[in-house]
Order: sequence, then structure tokens, then C-alpha cells
Amino acid sequence: MTPVPTEGAPQVRGRRRVVRLAIGLAISAVFLYATLRTVPFAGVLDALGLARPEWIAASLGFVALAYTLKIYRWVTMLRSLGSRVTVGEAATPFLGGVAFNNVLPFRAGDVIRVVAFQRFTGIPASGQIGTLVLERLLDLFVLMAFLFATVNYLDEAALDESLLAGLKLAALAVAGAILIFIAAPGMIRIAVRWVEGRVPKLRPAGEALLRLSGAVATLSRPLFILRVTALSVLAWLAEGGAFYAVGRALGVAPSAEAALLALSVGTLSTIIPSSPGYVGTFHYFTARTLAGFGATQIGATAYAILIHAILWLSITFSGFLLLALSGFRPAREATGNHELKAE
Repeated sequence: MTPVPTEGAPQVRGRRRVVRLAIGLAISAVFLYATLRTVPFAGVLDALGLARPEWIAASLGFVALAYTLKIYRWVTMLRSLGSRVTVGEAATPFLGGVAFNNVLPFRAGDVIRVVAFQRFTGIPASGQIGTLVLERLLDLFVLMAFLFATVNYLDEAALDESLLAGLKLAALAVAGAILIFIAAPGMIRIAVRWVEGRVPKLRPAGEALLRLSGAVATLSRPLFILRVTALSVLAWLAEGGAFYAVGRALGVAPSAEAALLALSVGTLSTIIPSSPGYVGTFHYFTARTLAGFGATQIGATAYAILIHAILWLSITFSGFLLLALSGFRPAREATGNHELKAE
């Protein structure tokens, strides 16, 4: 018997998205208020006006290097699946996807990237989603490694004990997820089947998890993983260079350790649901990190605003420029009717 389509389903999904967007905007507003409420904004503007342009230019150069390495990492993954794509060809969907993520909710840019790039490579969407999941796992792993390396180097002075304990648990969870996805897909299948047998309603989620696990498993050769992990480390070190250069531009947080800690904490804070572009959450945690190194409230806030502006404006502009030059137009389903199973 053929089931009757439920006409209300799209409306229900639409309402859920509106609620999720409203919650994200509210969270951004709260963190932005917490960042700015005790800071004289005129002082922040004065600090930004005194930023040294040569260090701002250096920061932009580091951002360009970081994203070139990230694009090359994605190309390496795609080539392992049989694609012959070049770094230049991959730049448009990669940067375009990030640009869309910066202005649209629900990580729509990830969907656009997968759908658009499938036309270039012919690789099934499941394989491309596998590269996306592996990217996220490697990024989390590297950022956690940076965070704990800098904190231990600094004798854990910048973070309180309860926060440090929580971050250590998160790091273990991330490392465990990477190991399970990469090395033990059989364990995932056993666990999913066990849960599905007891909670049948979770079967769709379980099948999606198995598809993701299978997609990542196709990329899980040891030497290949070492290679893309090395590229991840280099890419994030380059982005850390951008954080360092902004510190030099404003005369705050001059040490490389402080820059890497700000990079790690600020970037990891984007996991918190917020507005497109991670407004508020990124600013709050980045500024708090700088304040832990003795920066004034004005200096720390100016730092968070400037590094966010450099990252957001440079990548958003570059992504949309490349999309415009390529004549690319995202398929309607990429922004409206599809959501990545990886989320």
C-alpha cells in the first residue's frame, strides 16, 4: 500500500528551521551583549584605528595560505576517491561553500559544496560527505591538540580547572570518534544494529550514521590519514599566524602561544549554535582568552572584532567572487530542500 504524502511535513520542517534560526540569533545576541556591555565602544574604535596595516596585510596572507592548504587537503581526499580535480578547480566550491556558511543558516554552504562539486567530479554525494565528516574530525582533533599543547606550555594558567577538565573530556571524545570512524567501522555497525533493535524509531538516524561511517572508511588508509592530518596541522598553524599577526597589529597578545590558544578557543566556540558567521560566540570567547593574557578589555575586544572581520570578509568576498566568475548558481534544493546527513 502506497503511503499518502503528508502535506504538512514541509511546513513542520520550515517551522523547525525558523525556531533553530531564532535560537541561534538569540544566543549570538546574548554573547555579543556579554562581550560589549562593559567595554567603551569608542575606545574599541580608537584601538582599531591604530592597527598597523602591515600586520593586517600579513594576517590576510596567512589566511590565504591556510585556506590554500585546506583546499589542497580536500583535493587530496577527493583524488583518493578517484577524482582528478585540481586545486584551482576545487577552490570555487570550497570557498563558495564557506562563504554561504558565513551568510546562511543551517550550514547551507556545506550542502551547496557537496551538490555543486558532484557535477565536477561525478563522485557520489556519500563519498563527498565522507570527506566533509573527515575534515570536521581532523579539524577538531588538531584544534584540541593546539589547545592542550598551549595550555600545558603555559602551566594551565589561562583556564580554570573545571573548564580544563571538561575540555580534556571533549578531547578524549573527539579522539575516540576519530578512531572509531577511521579504524573500527565494524563497531559502529554493531552498536547501530543493537540500538535499532531496541528503538526502531532511530533506524533512519542509524542508517545515516552507517552511510557516513562507510564513506569515511573508504578514506581510512593509514598513510593517507597521516598525510591529511599533516595538512590539517599546517593549515591551522597558518591560520594561527593570522591570529598572531592581528595581535601584533593591535599590540596585544604578542606571543605565538597566546595566538594559538585564541585560535583554538575561538574556533571551537563556533560549535555553539549561533547566527551565520558565528557572531557573538566567537567574539566572546576570543576576547576572554586574550584577557587571560593581560590584555585590556578594549584591546581584547578590538582583537576579537578585527580577527573575525579579517576571516569573515576575506573568505566571504573570495568565495562569492569565485562563484560569480565561474557562473555558478546553486541548485534550489541545495539551499532549501536538503540538509546534510552529517549534521
